[in-house]
Amino acid sequence: MLAVARAIVEPRELLIVDEPSKGLAPAIINNMIDAFAELKAKGVTILLVEQNINFAKRLGDSVAIMDNGRVVHAGSMKELAENEDMQRNLLGLAL
Repeated sequence: MLAVARAIVEPRELLIVDEPSKGLAPAIINNMIDAFAELKAKGVTILLVEQNINFAKRLGDSVAIMDNGRVVHAGSMKELAENEDMQRNLLGLAL
């Protein structure tokens, strides 16, 4: 949360974030997504590493899925979000 606040106060072109939703309550996660969306709207590039697919889906334009340290899929987030077969194959579940 502090890192997100600092990124908003100190303008940046690139923000690298590793699992920002880990351990947070859903209401706080939604506020954080809104904050990231504001940054994105201002032209900030966000590299997000996140296991919460719903969090990533709300912000992402493109996605890379890793398994055992290797990229097993790269493409558009929209394509992944709309394709339940792809979700099952890559994530083991359908959103």
